[in-house]
Amino acid sequence: MSNPYTGSVAAALRKASLLADLPPEGNLQAQALMEARLLELWRAYQAFLAELAFQLQLGGEPGSPGALAQMALSQNKGCGEATELQALLEEPGSWLSSLEAAWQSLWQFSADRGGQSKNAASPALIPARDVGRRSVEALSAEQLEQWQSALTELIHRQRAHSAEW
Repeated sequence: MSNPYTGSVAAALRKASLLADLPPEGNLQAQALMEARLLELWRAYQAFLAELAFQLQLGGEPGSPGALAQMALSQNKGCGEATELQALLEEPGSWLSSLEAAWQSLWQFSADRGGQSKNAASPALIPARDVGRRSVEALSAEQLEQWQSALTELIHRQRAHSAEW
């Protein structure tokens, strides 16, 4: 039985590569291309989680390694891949935790990103800041390339390991 998510992983990684090859025609387009590439890397990661769940016949699409591990545990199955991914997410400064932080920062429309904060009721108040949130560096082509390389290597390695079984 072929895995329907394998093609989605490959397509997202291919799109990320194609976006990397496009020459930007200005700062705004360069930023848009980097954000689009980040989107494709995140899609590849999410599709890979779904691919792992399908291999284990878990009947769902987990949104995180923790969810994948819980799904496997609920069916008395183990998932070493989920354990490795969860460890990478929890490790400060790892490529996967940095990728996740960049992805999350794309969806924050707060004072930190130039918008009006919901907590700033008065200009006299000091804006609140979530100190638990990881700081995110501005996207760069080099960083995206490192993330793509690490994600591709992880996917190939985990697939090769699964093929041995």
